[in-house]
Amino acid sequence: MNYYNQETHPDQKHFLNETSEAFLNEVHPSLAEVIRRALAISDIEFQVFHGKRTLTQQDEFFRKGATQGHQSPHMYGSAVDIMPFVEGRMCPESEVFDEVATCVKYAAADLNTPIRWGGAWHCTNIAAYDGMLDDLQNWYLEHCLEHNVRPQLDPHHFELSVDE
Repeated sequence: MNYYNQETHPDQKHFLNETSEAFLNEVHPSLAEVIRRALAISDIEFQVFHGKRTLTQQDEFFRKGATQGHQSPHMYGSAVDIMPFVEGRMCPESEVFDEVATCVKYAAADLNTPIRWGGAWHCTNIAAYDGMLDDLQNWYLEHCLEHNVRPQLDPHHFELSVDE
């Protein structure tokens, strides 16, 4: 069942599919609530394509280079990966992710839930950040370059923050 539905929220443009809802049902309820609320206020459709992972799944992702370590907040149900869609097609462009992340930021602020975004790892709570998220991401990239550290951009990743 959708968190929001067309009968109770007729202005909502997009809804999560059954697969996305199944992923959200396996993660921490606070994170699931933020993602559902973000979609309800978004003009851009997005779906959840990964939620909680098993140790076997995490090890396979690591082996294939799709993740940076053997540990992940996904293993504890504290992270999701989402994909935006424009006109029914996956849309991985950074500008679209910025818009989606902004909706997640507003939803997290509304629900008082600290969220860390994979587009700007240095910020432990995007809901508390006052500026534009593309500026936050640019600052992260500049900081990495200044310190000769390879940036790890993961703009589809959102996790509950434990630092707040």
